[in-house]
Amino acid sequence: MKRIFVITALMALLGQTHAAERRIATQDQLAAFFKSTTYVVATNDNIIFDAFLNDAVKRLWTVTPYKVVDKAGFDALRTDENSSFLMLTKVVESKDKLKRPYLYLSLLMGSKEAESSLDLMPEVASIPLACETVEGEISTLMLNPMVLFVQKHAEKVKEKTFTEKLLANFQQRLQAYNYEMSQLKGKTIYICKSDVDVKVNIREMEAKQGNMFRFVEKDDIARVVSEKEPNAAVAFTVYPQGSEKGAYGYKMVMDVSGTLYYYYYETKPKNFLFQKNDFDMLLSNM
Repeated sequence: MKRIFVITALMALLGQTHAAERRIATQDQLAAFFKSTTYVVATNDNIIFDAFLNDAVKRLWTVTPYKVVDKAGFDALRTDENSSFLMLTKVVESKDKLKRPYLYLSLLMGSKEAESSLDLMPEVASIPLACETVEGEISTLMLNPMVLFVQKHAEKVKEKTFTEKLLANFQQRLQAYNYEMSQLKGKTIYICKSDVDVKVNIREMEAKQGNMFRFVEKDDIARVVSEKEPNAAVAFTVYPQGSEKGAYGYKMVMDVSGTLYYYYYETKPKNFLFQKNDFDMLLSNM
């Protein structure tokens, strides 16, 4: 049985950014990224998560040379426009009334303006990984696919038409991937039962759509990801537990090779889990 690691006690780390203020890297900055050295920034106070991230990068990172640095090393390099950084960032969504920090896996470029704020570092890629309000926990369940995703996204945003889709919905720009849901055809989507709303009839869906959806436990998803099961994708959620109105919840479908097919955010806690309409949307595009 594969172990699922949930890592606690993050982080005095790297400050905070606000979703509406993040800057998408320009084409010139993207060109600089592919010529850069990427620095994997340690959290400093969470050595277990650092070890998992470093291991994932060692096995999966191919787009640039990389080195590992601590926070002091990051502070010394963050204004270097020829350096890039893979790191956890705290992001406060601008419309979240309670201003909760969400933890993102981010790929950022150095910037001379970054001395004053992370908000001013151009973003190559960024994706929600966890909510800091969940007792400080960080799940590594989807970390490997996310490390692959940020590299694929860097390649993807070189396409002008895709970048236009990102800019058209700046606040939630990863929804541009929803145009690619049709590529899920022929794949099996694994989803943890705890990520499915109680109103969804799992038995009925398994009987009718058993080849498309598998409702499983977290250990099964850990195995699928670890073994890189062919034609497998994972549906998963990121949201604060016990959320009051005004929080954000994210629902995603990503395959084990880091391709994102579905990204949707909710502001109503009752909809944070996968609903019937999510499955209907996926089915209509598969």
